[in-house]
Amino acid sequence: MKKLISVFLALCTVLSIALVCAGAQSSIKTTCGGEGVCDSVPTIVIPGIGQSQVYLVDDAGNFVYDKGEKINCFPAYFNVGNIVKRVIVPVLISLFSQRDAGLSKALCKVVDDCFYMNTCDSEGNPSKYGKLEEFPYSLAECSPEEKKIIYGHIPLQGYSEIAGEDHLYYFAYNSFGNNIQVVDRLYEYIEMVKAETGHDKVNIAPISLGGTVANGLLEYYSGRYEGKPCVYESLNKIVYIVPAVDGSSIVGDVMGLDLAFLNPDYLYNGFLEGLMDEKTARMIEILLRIFPDEMLMDVLNKVCEHLAGTVIAYSTNMWALVPSENYPACAEKWLSSPEMANIRKQTDLYYTAQKNRFDNLAAAQRAGAKAFNIVDYGVPLYNVGNSWNKENADGVIDLDSTSMGAYAANVGETLPEGYTQANTTCTNPDHNHISPDRVVDASTCALPDTTFFFAHQSHEATARNDIIMVLATELLAHDNIEDVYSDPAFPQFNQGRDTRGFKNDMLPLAKSIDQSKLTADEAARLNAAIEEAERVLATTAPKEGETEEAKANLRAVLVELGYMEPESEPEDPGMMKKISLWLYDKFGTNGFSEYPVTAAKKVFGR
Repeated sequence: MKKLISVFLALCTVLSIALVCAGAQSSIKTTCGGEGVCDSVPTIVIPGIGQSQVYLVDDAGNFVYDKGEKINCFPAYFNVGNIVKRVIVPVLISLFSQRDAGLSKALCKVVDDCFYMNTCDSEGNPSKYGKLEEFPYSLAECSPEEKKIIYGHIPLQGYSEIAGEDHLYYFAYNSFGNNIQVVDRLYEYIEMVKAETGHDKVNIAPISLGGTVANGLLEYYSGRYEGKPCVYESLNKIVYIVPAVDGSSIVGDVMGLDLAFLNPDYLYNGFLEGLMDEKTARMIEILLRIFPDEMLMDVLNKVCEHLAGTVIAYSTNMWALVPSENYPACAEKWLSSPEMANIRKQTDLYYTAQKNRFDNLAAAQRAGAKAFNIVDYGVPLYNVGNSWNKENADGVIDLDSTSMGAYAANVGETLPEGYTQANTTCTNPDHNHISPDRVVDASTCALPDTTFFFAHQSHEATARNDIIMVLATELLAHDNIEDVYSDPAFPQFNQGRDTRGFKNDMLPLAKSIDQSKLTADEAARLNAAIEEAERVLATTAPKEGETEEAKANLRAVLVELGYMEPESEPEDPGMMKKISLWLYDKFGTNGFSEYPVTAAKKVFGR
């Protein structure tokens, strides 16, 4: 009897184990079956600012539409008709009275109207009027429309071809949201991906603002905080792409109200030309003179202060973009009141994550995670804040932030003659971490042997650089590249490029042309241009300028043959420029109403 009972219990145990295993297996959605069967590791993309869809909803939670389309909340919703209604009367009264007759108040209300769906409460919770479009599943389960959105932001189709779309995930989050809540969701997302794929580890690819989310993940889930486990052993690779690990000076300047255009001399002589075509810029410079300069500056100051204090100051995700050196002063300015105490508590916590970013990354590496970084340089910051021309950048984020500490000469300059690499981090005397253009010293960054640099590459065009996407794919999908010396095809220092319209449009068009209708000379020029384009596009380490030259050459041939229209030339600013410069030369920053006084002072010397 005992033997019979023993056999029965053993069978029950085996059956239970089988049922548990079957249940676990049924939850796995990958075709590979998971760990031990598949060599690919699932990858989670943590996108950048504005790369997640947040749609406007009403009080009932229903989507709000404009011309049949759902309204995207990023960066705001600008209803031109409502804006005009809001400001038209104050503008006219202020124009006739030449003083601020409610104009600044009206413009602050415009800020409220445009950004209310992105304004968090005093606890840092996002507005109920913004609904995030999430992707709680792999790309294999995404609709064609969802895939188009995701691949449009980060074209990793090459990774999907290797690992399968069931191994690629896109972690969406609200750019204006709550940093701690976003990080908590990311940890849960990682656990979900592990369960769905059957893998014990994941890769994460933090992009731009996603770098701040990664900072939070490595800090809050370091095992040092009660109730939050350690995530380190769940990470196989961290492949950063232009990450804002120490924020951006643009946001630091905005929160410090250290804005370039609040200097009237710069507003009328350089600021607008850096943001738009010169003819439009010069026209605006002339129109702004309908107001006295002192009044105009006062209005701009009040509106900027309102935007910073009522929108950005309440978003802990936006605070994550304030550089660590700017944070103490900015926090003191905006977060000192009792009302902001809960916000301050959260931003102080992120500030800790920001300061610990290198130590936490090193701890993750010791736990087995491999870390790589892909960054851009050689493009000055947008000239919004006064820091725009003080250090090297990619147009949006400082190189010091994205590269995790690389030392570099400013844009357009080189390292001093005789400069030798500092070797702050890299101590191997055989390694040369100075860029061939003598602009960057990578020996000072946190990952000197696994950081790849692309010269003259803008932040916004990073996803349009096919080499960067191929490199990211190789790093995420394979283990062939251990460091910057592993593959000559991917050197540490490379050239930036934008192949949008070249690789997928112009070249296929050129190759589709019926050459039987061409003269021998035309066919020869076309084939030469095609051959050169294919050669350049096939290389992953182009020479400086050769991609642009090949693109221009192919376009010229296609235009000549009548298959493309010539590129339109920038509109000549002509008279607008002359008038604006003459006004600045004769009257400085004064508004039109101040000209008689200005002229009199010049005549009488007072």
